[in-house]
Amino acid sequence: MKTIGIIGGMGPMATVDLMQKIILTTDAREDQEHIPILVDNNTNIPDRTAAILGQGTSPVPELLKSAKRLTAQGADFLIMGCNTAHFFLPLMMPYLKVPFLSMIETTAEFCKRQGLKKAGLLASAGTCHSGIYQRALQHAGIEILLPKEQGEAAIHDMIYSGVKAGKPHYDTTEVQKTLQDMAAAGAEAFILGCTEIPLAVSMYHLEGNFLDATQILAEKAVAAAGAKVISQLPICEGFLSTEISTY
Repeated sequence: MKTIGIIGGMGPMATVDLMQKIILTTDAREDQEHIPILVDNNTNIPDRTAAILGQGTSPVPELLKSAKRLTAQGADFLIMGCNTAHFFLPLMMPYLKVPFLSMIETTAEFCKRQGLKKAGLLASAGTCHSGIYQRALQHAGIEILLPKEQGEAAIHDMIYSGVKAGKPHYDTTEVQKTLQDMAAAGAEAFILGCTEIPLAVSMYHLEGNFLDATQILAEKAVAAAGAKVISQLPICEGFLSTEISTY
């Protein structure tokens, strides 16, 4: 069985969520049937959104430090528990010594197999402005719907002032309105395009037809590692192949 390396710390709770989903998705009856996982919870990685918006330090050096540490410890392939960080993946690829499984590509592939025509994106401002999901979904033939400016700000604030700040009673009134507006505009499903947003859905009881990018990545990673998957997602023929793609 292959060893998964997780570039984590973006943020710590989201890293734990990804690892937990990998464990719960693995069909194992005893310890020895679970997948070996290496995690580098690198909280020194600078804020990805700030860097994309030109307001902060590039995270690439710290991302590469994590990749190097995980590779040296025996990771057979790498994943990242942060959607926004995938914006910097093309800058990382020339320096990676092992394959990388992209959350963005994997999610776009899943949406295509689901037959979606129009999907809403719930993500940080950095992910929305980076274009990473827009490009991947456009390539898959899927129209992407972004929240309007006020809704984008509300979702971004929920991520930072709600989940990352550990506030269990954050007011999500504006977020709920944004979901309703996007559904009315034709969104068939909402991609949870930030690893804090699945946590927000649970913490704040958000309602909608959600596609958890973290769960999608977890299931693909389990299959790529060579273990049997207990899927929490709708069945998509051929999705759980063991092929490891690069961004």
